[in-house]
Amino acid sequence: MKTNSEILYETWDKRWEGSDDQERLTFIGKMIFKAKGRILTNAIKDLSIDTVIEVGCGLGHTMEVYKKNGLNCVGIDVSSNAVSVCRNKGLNVTQEKLEDIIDNYDMVSSDGMLEHFLNFEPYARQLMNISNNYVLLIQPNHDSFCGKTLAYLAELIRGRENVFEYNYRIKDFITVFQNNGFEITGNYPIFCNVFRLLLFKKT
Repeated sequence: MKTNSEILYETWDKRWEGSDDQERLTFIGKMIFKAKGRILTNAIKDLSIDTVIEVGCGLGHTMEVYKKNGLNCVGIDVSSNAVSVCRNKGLNVTQEKLEDIIDNYDMVSSDGMLEHFLNFEPYARQLMNISNNYVLLIQPNHDSFCGKTLAYLAELIRGRENVFEYNYRIKDFITVFQNNGFEITGNYPIFCNVFRLLLFKKT
């Protein structure tokens, strides 16, 4: 019998199927990625980091921001379709699961992954385990007025039903990281507070 994680991984692979031919981004989707890029660039500009891993890199939009900022970034994703898209963009991406990563990085980054797991804490702890200094998350903000409409925005962005998200609050993520020795040093709103960028530093 398949685990919830295995079912989720298969769902994401189907989500990215056909993206080699055409990335399905609406005008709103493009605006969101631009907003994420601006806030991300600002959040990392004063950090002393050399190596970055983007976990659940999807189609590589966040990795492209790191690349533009001159960072040595590798990416992993469980979806072969996503990996193919990223490699065609010239990004250094491999098809791997987070739980199989044993190397350490100055910063571990993840954009919109943890909220899809029924129990996100084991995955959050693994993000921390492979981090030398920082963990950076971009998470949907279900507490905000605009964040409550995220599922509808996601349908507009992707042109079809969104992959299921659990209704975690931003403070749920902050609590788990702080309880495991990572202090919150940055908490930035993105796109009318639909998302939050959370930056944690190892204490």
